[in-house]
Amino acid sequence: MRKEIRMTKPETPRDHSHARGVLRASSFIRHSPFVIRHFFIALLVLSVALRAQLPAEEWNAAAETAVVFNPDFPGSAELAEYYAEKRGIPKDRLIGLRCPQEDSMSRAEFDMLLRQPLLQMFKTKGWWIAEPPLPELPPAKAGALTPVNQPARVRVLVLMRGLPFQIRRVAEKPKPSEEDEASVDSELTVLGLNQPPHKGGLRNPYFDQPTRFPQSRQSSGMLLVGRLDGPDDETVRRMIDDALHAEQHGLRGRAVIDLALKNGAYQEGEDWLKRSAETYQRAGIPVFIDRSEPLLREAWPLPDTILYFGWYTDRVSGALATPGFRFKRGAIACHLHSFSASVIRSSGQAWVGPLLAHGAAVAFGNVHEPYLSLTVHFDVFNKRLLEGFTVGEAAWNATPALSWMNVVLGDPLYRPFGQGLGARLGEGADREYALYQGMVQRMAGDSGAPVKTALVELAAKRKSAHLIELTALLSALQQKHAEAGGLLEHAASITRDVAEILRLRLYRAEMLRRAGETDTARRILGDLLKDDVFKNQHALPAAESLLKELGG
Repeated sequence: MRKEIRMTKPETPRDHSHARGVLRASSFIRHSPFVIRHFFIALLVLSVALRAQLPAEEWNAAAETAVVFNPDFPGSAELAEYYAEKRGIPKDRLIGLRCPQEDSMSRAEFDMLLRQPLLQMFKTKGWWIAEPPLPELPPAKAGALTPVNQPARVRVLVLMRGLPFQIRRVAEKPKPSEEDEASVDSELTVLGLNQPPHKGGLRNPYFDQPTRFPQSRQSSGMLLVGRLDGPDDETVRRMIDDALHAEQHGLRGRAVIDLALKNGAYQEGEDWLKRSAETYQRAGIPVFIDRSEPLLREAWPLPDTILYFGWYTDRVSGALATPGFRFKRGAIACHLHSFSASVIRSSGQAWVGPLLAHGAAVAFGNVHEPYLSLTVHFDVFNKRLLEGFTVGEAAWNATPALSWMNVVLGDPLYRPFGQGLGARLGEGADREYALYQGMVQRMAGDSGAPVKTALVELAAKRKSAHLIELTALLSALQQKHAEAGGLLEHAASITRDVAEILRLRLYRAEMLRRAGETDTARRILGDLLKDDVFKNQHALPAAESLLKELGG
């Protein structure tokens, strides 16, 4: 049975996991001066250790990158030049190919206007080395996994805004796995294949390989293809700048996981999300998981979001569609849906365009309906990203099929964690994210309670409601919702920032709902809505929505 991912979320029971016993923040505060005294030394040791864990061999990816633009599309050439200058890509790697200005093109147009000219250019410039061919999906044999032509001097292809991203279907009612539609981007990953099949996908030999792209024998012959595209030229320039900014200053903040409570044939999608959350936890990245079937509610506050992964609706809505919502600079976001990238150059249709319009630097999706198992595996992507891979490496390492439906929107050379997770402390909130990360990493071998004790002690020393809030997210991740609620109550008591207080009380009400204490949750929300101090806050509609859901 085909695992389609185009439907909206069906009616499913809500998550009613309950935590027993309220452990307030004061229960974590014990006299452990050793932990705090040695914490900053531990951070230094951690930073060195994290750098040592990065892949040993570096790669000058920009020196092996070519950029393709459409000279007939307004702004495409200028964007290509802007990107090449920012990344130090030689000018002779900028390739202008005239194409239709529409989103889609026929198979014949793709072959004539893109594939053949690029193939000829690669051969003329000596960018290929002969290799045996790639097998189709499913592979008949395990051997011979590389295309006819291996990139010798170019391994990365960047497609600029203005190039079509869809190849239209020709066959009527094709058999499963014999669909002939595809994304332009995925077809170009196998540019060197002399006679690529028009039907179905190809097995990706680089899928879930532990080594970086240029050092992997399995990557021989592939191209990493990324697309700098979006609702407008300004968004594309901002995506380029934000990637470089995050590489220079560090990417610190929170991850958000939006479950859909799927099971059966769709269980693997839920598993990807849950394993991603576990990866974040081990890395010391605070995580908020929405454990209910609907999307995150409108206006729900999601500060400092650097990583977002969720599913399962056909268009942007909920918290991420709220006008005031903005991702943190350099953020990576994906909402899994069959047609999440069927529209790219719109800030209000499908998913990838709106995610980019709300500030994400990277998004990926599908231009036509894929099979669930052939989409980007979130858990693999996040694992590779945190190991120091570039976005392009991590995305294609996490994709089982080539010559298929997916696109990667964003700078494929972007390497947000290339210097290690603890490479910089930063200032203000960034410093506290780094402190949280360092503590979690330093005490990775201990149980949850010692880590949270140490974090609350550090928060008391720094008089930081923010660190206590991050500790509450850790408790919530462990589904200790009553405990999380107590920590959030304590955090709200030591801050005077109105927006922060509202957020902390909202999150506390949600934790109480999960713990089955709905009466207390209703009281908190009711008090919020009566208090004039909150009347102009952007997150207030979320309180109204949650109270209504709780029957208040």
